[in-house]
Amino acid sequence: MTATRTRILLADAAMLCVAVLWGVGYPVSDALLDRIGPLWLLALRFSATSVMLLVLFGSRLKRLDRRQFIQASGVGLVLAVTYLLHIYGLVFTTGGKQAFIVGTNVVMVPFLMALLYRKWPPWIATAAAVVTTAGLLVMAFSPNMNLNFGDALSMILALLVAIQVIVVGYCARRMDPIALASVQMLVTCALLLPLALFLEPFPTPQALASSWKGILFLAAGPTVFAFVVQSMAQKHAPETHAAILLAMESPFGYIVSIAMGLDTWSLQFAAGGVLILAGVFLAEWETFRK
Repeated sequence: MTATRTRILLADAAMLCVAVLWGVGYPVSDALLDRIGPLWLLALRFSATSVMLLVLFGSRLKRLDRRQFIQASGVGLVLAVTYLLHIYGLVFTTGGKQAFIVGTNVVMVPFLMALLYRKWPPWIATAAAVVTTAGLLVMAFSPNMNLNFGDALSMILALLVAIQVIVVGYCARRMDPIALASVQMLVTCALLLPLALFLEPFPTPQALASSWKGILFLAAGPTVFAFVVQSMAQKHAPETHAAILLAMESPFGYIVSIAMGLDTWSLQFAAGGVLILAGVFLAEWETFRK
């Protein structure tokens, strides 16, 4: 196995871990919204995230020049809008349903890549993205399914997630990926905290007492660890690979949502899961056949 293949496989494994954490984040956030407002949930999550990143990696910010800092800040702006759509979408829909809708970003990435770079990804990668999306649609579909406002927000969120995957891949190959992740989080916090201060009442002491463990989990796992690992992994993995692996957040999110009593198990879910795994195997096969 060549060194390039090994790096790609390790990067893919890392992004699978990210997908697990992001998937868990959907139902955990959904449950916390019963106790704390959406803006304050985000503001507290990213405030804790910023503190952790500054303590762990603050010195790495010096590695960015002015242009790189501006690019990383742009990624942070996209991320802030992404999380606003995520949290307000959860106000109107369930965590499991949002996880599926957002997962459709996997099929958007090849089209956006072709639009931006005038070059279509390899046919196997594109096929893998289509198969993965088909699995997500099988999981999410029901005959009497009605789309609500939260689902509409989640569809826009899927597009922004696809854009975020592409811009992180672009930037991670041109700057320190850990510094990139840190600036993303700091900019997101700087944008969300004022919104919470001006638009939402501060949570009650009782709400904070019952929510702080969940907030710290969201900050440490699905945010600090996940985004640092994503930035490092996308330095080596193609964007279409990243989208396919990260789409695994949807079944993981749904499984946790079922465990928390927010969604129900079905054979349809299992069938969709098989299709998603087929898409993942197709993507990995592309790596081995090079």
